[in-house]
Amino acid sequence: MSIKQFKDSRGIFMPYDVKGWDQVNIVTNEKAYTFRGMHWQTNPAQIKCVKVIQGSVIDFLYNLKTLEVEFYNLDSSSEPLMVGEDYAHGYLTLEPNTIFTYLVKGEYNPDSEHSLVWDKDKKIRDMINIIIGNKELTISDKDKLGK
Repeated sequence: MSIKQFKDSRGIFMPYDVKGWDQVNIVTNEKAYTFRGMHWQTNPAQIKCVKVIQGSVIDFLYNLKTLEVEFYNLDSSSEPLMVGEDYAHGYLTLEPNTIFTYLVKGEYNPDSEHSLVWDKDKKIRDMINIIIGNKELTISDKDKLGK
């Protein structure tokens, strides 16, 4: 099986097929304090099952209906976490070389992909700022702008 890889300054993203799920994504994060999120999709909505394979993260779930945020401290010994279709999802790596997986139900549709500007939510912004202190946050332009 050939797995297409997408590499940038944050690490590597690798999607691949698994029965029962529309897509499985493996994401490597070379640096501690890498933030990925806050993402969700409509048409079709997606359900995700996320799991840390190596390293540790603070996982963020943002309820799009209630506007409430949930935080989870996850590492490789943590159980997988289900992310419902009514949630934006993101995570902050706490150590270098963190590997994260997503099992996704709902075919990817770039035209219905959405992203919440992470620092517009006070709880998310404050949690990240407390964790990273004066260290540098690694984040894509897409995630900075919420595109």
